[in-house]
Amino acid sequence: MERQKIIKELEDVVLDITLFLRHEIGSEINCEIGKSVINLSHNQQMILFLIEKKDIKHVKDLASYLSISPSAVSQIIAKFEQQDIVIREIQLSNRRTTLIKIGPKGREILNEMDAIKSNVFVKYLSKMEEEDLLSFKKSFHKFLNIIVEHKEEHE
Repeated sequence: MERQKIIKELEDVVLDITLFLRHEIGSEINCEIGKSVINLSHNQQMILFLIEKKDIKHVKDLASYLSISPSAVSQIIAKFEQQDIVIREIQLSNRRTTLIKIGPKGREILNEMDAIKSNVFVKYLSKMEEEDLLSFKKSFHKFLNIIVEHKEEHE
């Protein structure tokens, strides 16, 4: 098969998978925390994920990663702070810098998000043969490394 045609088919498949998983995992998560229900948009979920899993602790970095304005991130963080989902702390080495950390309610939400994500992936990936899973894993790792290397070269 022609290389360009394969690339185009992969582009379509990756986009379809991304859209399907985003919908299935939840464009909005409704978390029951204590006596209240907290609804999270996709950007709100991504902010929690980036703080926890990618160790991104500054508003400007979150905004850059999500391609949204720092003002939009600040509004989300302010709302999260009121709900004890995140905690802002002054950085000791530079008192003008604020660090964002996950709060107790944020931890509960992340646990629920992880459970939902794991259930979806297990539901579909468990239907694949182990050999296919290993090949899939190897290919996706290679693809991710190429993207990371390209990004690092162009920064």
